[in-house]
Amino acid sequence: MTDDRVNQLIREATRLRYSRRGVVKRAAALGLSGSALSAALAGAGHAAAAPSRAPARQTSGKLAILANSYFVPAGQEHFLAEAQRWGQENGVEVTADFVSYPDLQAKIGAAVSGNNGPDIIEMWDTWPSLYYQSMVEVNDLAAAAADAKGGYFDWVAPTAAVDGQWYSVPTGFSSSAWAYRISHFEEAGVVDAANNFPKTWDEVFAVGKNLKAMGKPIGQAFGHSLGDPPNFCYSYMWAHGAMEVEEDGKTVAFNKPEFVAGMEKFIQGYKDGFDETGLAWDDAVNNRAFLADEISATINGSSIYLTAQKDMAEKPNEAVVDPADITHGAYPAGPAGQFAIVGSRSYGIMKYTKNLEAAKAFMAWWTAPEQFQPWLESQGGYIVAPQTGYADLPIYVGDPKLKPYIDIIAYGRNKGYAGPSDIKAARVYSDYIVVDAFSKAIQSGDAKGSVEQAAQQLDRIYRR
Repeated sequence: MTDDRVNQLIREATRLRYSRRGVVKRAAALGLSGSALSAALAGAGHAAAAPSRAPARQTSGKLAILANSYFVPAGQEHFLAEAQRWGQENGVEVTADFVSYPDLQAKIGAAVSGNNGPDIIEMWDTWPSLYYQSMVEVNDLAAAAADAKGGYFDWVAPTAAVDGQWYSVPTGFSSSAWAYRISHFEEAGVVDAANNFPKTWDEVFAVGKNLKAMGKPIGQAFGHSLGDPPNFCYSYMWAHGAMEVEEDGKTVAFNKPEFVAGMEKFIQGYKDGFDETGLAWDDAVNNRAFLADEISATINGSSIYLTAQKDMAEKPNEAVVDPADITHGAYPAGPAGQFAIVGSRSYGIMKYTKNLEAAKAFMAWWTAPEQFQPWLESQGGYIVAPQTGYADLPIYVGDPKLKPYIDIIAYGRNKGYAGPSDIKAARVYSDYIVVDAFSKAIQSGDAKGSVEQAAQQLDRIYRR
C-alpha cells in the first residue's frame, strides 16, 4: 500500500466519475488494503463501508479442502493439524485431500463440471480467471488478509484477482531459484562457486557441458507439471526477447528471431549439459535426483535444501548430499534481461458448498496472522507470503543461502507478461503451450518450427 496508489485512485475516480463500486473494484486491482480503500473512498467523495464482521461461528457440518501435496511435509502436517483443531473447536468435521501438482487441475475441473466436490480449493496463479464463476466472491476476506500485514505486493492482484474482484484469498507462492552443488561447480571450473552462480544463460550452458562430462549434469523437468517446467521456460523465453503477448493483450510476440536463435542455443545446451530424461520429469523427480547426487543443479523451490538439512539432522548416516554443499543462485540473464515467474496462489470457496458460513469462518481464521505466520514458518520460507509485512521474517532473511528466493520479487513477472495475467494467460499455462515449445524443440531439433507452432496456438487464444 502506498500513498501514491491512493492518490492515483482518487484522481482516476474523480476524473472518470467512478461509482463507489467502481472505486472498490479498482482498489482491489491495485492491491490496496482496507484502510487505503477507505481513504480512497473518502477522497473520491464516497462514504466508506462499515468494517465487515467476521462470519458467524459455525457449530456443525463438514468442510472438505483440496490442495497440492506439499514439498515441505512439515507444512502439510501443520496445515492439517490446525484445520482439524479449528474444526474440533467449532463443531465442524474438516478433511483435506492433498494431491500431486499435475492432478490438481483435473480434480478442480471435475468438481466444477459436476457442481460438487471440495468446499475450499487451492488455486494456482491465474486459475481464478478460469473458475471464478463457480467460486464465491470473497472481497472482504481478501481485504482483511491484506490489511492485517501491510497490503499485498504488486504481483499478487494481477494473478489472483479477476477484473478487480477477489474470488479467492491469496496465500503466496513457492519461489524458485537455482539449487546447485558448490563442489561440483568448482570442479567444473567455476571459481568461488558458493558465491558465483553463472550470471547468463550462455554461462549456464558452458558450465553444464563440463558438469555432464563429470557425470553430474543439470537436471530440469519439461513434463506437464505446474512449477519447475514453466519456471524454466517462461524465464528463458522472456530473457530472449519473446513473450506470450504484447501489452495490448492481443499481439502475440512469441515468434521472434532473437527467440528462435535462443531456442537453437537451448537445444544444443540441453544436449551438452542436461540430463536428457528430463522430458518426462515432473516437479518431484528433480528433487529426488538432486538429493541422490545424480545431478548438480536444478531450478526448484527451497525444498531440496530444507529436505537435505532435515535428512542430515535426523539420519546423518543415510544422507547422500550434505546441505553445506548446497546453495542457490538467481535466474541468469539473457539478451533481453533477467526474468522469472512470480504470482500468488490462493484458496477459493466453491459456490456449490453446503456449508458457506463455515468455509468463510475457516478462511478468515486461517489467513489471520496468528495462524498464517506459523504456517509460513512451518515451511521454512518455501512459500513467499503475498503481504509485504511478512517479508522480513527470519525464514526469508535469516539464512543467506535462501536470499535468491526473496530477491526474485525484484525481477519477477506475472504469467501473460507483458499483457495481463488473465483468463487467456491461464489457458496458455494450463495447456502448457510455452513448455511444450521447449520439449518439442528438444525432440525435433527444430527451433524455428517449434516456436512457429506454439505461436499459432497462442494466436488462436489471444485473438479470440
